[in-house]
Amino acid sequence: MKKSEVDHTAAYMLDMFTNHFLAEYPIHCEHRTSPLGQRLLHSHHGYEFYLCLQGSGFYIVGDRLYPLHAGTLTVIRPHVIHRPYSEDRPLFSRYVLAIDESYLTQINAICRSSALRIGDLLTVSNTDSSHFFLSVQQLHRLETLLEGLALLLHSRETNYELKIIGCLADFFLNVIELANNPLTARNTKTEDEQIIGDVLAYLITHYQEDMQIDYFLERFPISRSRLFDLFKKTTGCTIMQFLIEYRLNRAKHMLTETDLTITEVAGHTGFNDMSHFFHMFKRETGFTPRQFRQETHKRKKGYPIIPG
Repeated sequence: MKKSEVDHTAAYMLDMFTNHFLAEYPIHCEHRTSPLGQRLLHSHHGYEFYLCLQGSGFYIVGDRLYPLHAGTLTVIRPHVIHRPYSEDRPLFSRYVLAIDESYLTQINAICRSSALRIGDLLTVSNTDSSHFFLSVQQLHRLETLLEGLALLLHSRETNYELKIIGCLADFFLNVIELANNPLTARNTKTEDEQIIGDVLAYLITHYQEDMQIDYFLERFPISRSRLFDLFKKTTGCTIMQFLIEYRLNRAKHMLTETDLTITEVAGHTGFNDMSHFFHMFKRETGFTPRQFRQETHKRKKGYPIIPG
C-alpha cells in the first residue's frame, strides 16, 4: 500500500475507533495540543463538543463553516460529517468531549419533566450543529468542567460515575444557557468566510450532480485564482478533493446503513464511472466497496477490521 493510501486508511480507522471507544464506555473527554490529525471528513455515533482554547482555524460541520479560535465551542450531533482544519503549528489547544447517544437517552429517561430531549436543548433551533462565542468567564467555566471530567474518566476514583453525572449536568446547563442566548451564536463571518461557507453548502447540497468549476465562478462573485487559493487556505484541500471526500463519506454511510447495491451507491453519490468509484474508494479506505461493507459488518459484531 502506498503512503498516501496508508494516511487515508488511518483517518478512516480513527473514525471507526471513535465509534468503538464510545461503545466500550459512553463518554470520552480529552485535552489535545497536537496538530490536527483528522485530515478527512468523518462522522461518528456520539455527540461532539469541541472547545477551542488556543490557536485558530475553521471547522467544516455538515454544510456549515465555523471559525475556530480561543473561546469557541462547537456542538455537533451524531452522524453529522465534520472536520476541523488549522494551519497553526505546533500548538492547537482544545478539549474534545464525545458522548454516545445511548447515554443521553438514559439521561432523558431520568429527566421526564423536560419538554424537550437533552440533545435538542444543546443546539440552536434543533439544528445539526451549533457554534458559540464565549466570554472569558464562560470559557474558563467550561474549561474547568472539562478538565475535571477528563480527570474523573482517567482516575476512575470511588463513585466516579456519580461524579461524572454531576459534572455533565453542570456542563449541559452551561451549554443550554449558551443556546438560549442569541449573543453567543452571533455571526462574525468575514466576506471571505461567507463565500467559502456558501461554496461548501452548494457542494454538499448538489454533491450527487455532475459539477464543473465554472459553475462556481458563475454563481459566486470571485475570480478563479482567488476561489482556489481561499478554499485551500480555509479547508486545507481543493474544491474537487473536498467533493470527492464528501461523496466517498456518503458512499461509506450507504454501504454500512443500507442494502443498496454497489452500483446504486455509486450512482447515488455522484460517481457515474464505476472504475473511478472503485479506484477512489480503495485509495481512501484500503478496501473495495464490497470489502468495506463486509468488514464493517464484522466490526459491528466485534471483529477487528484489517485493511487489504
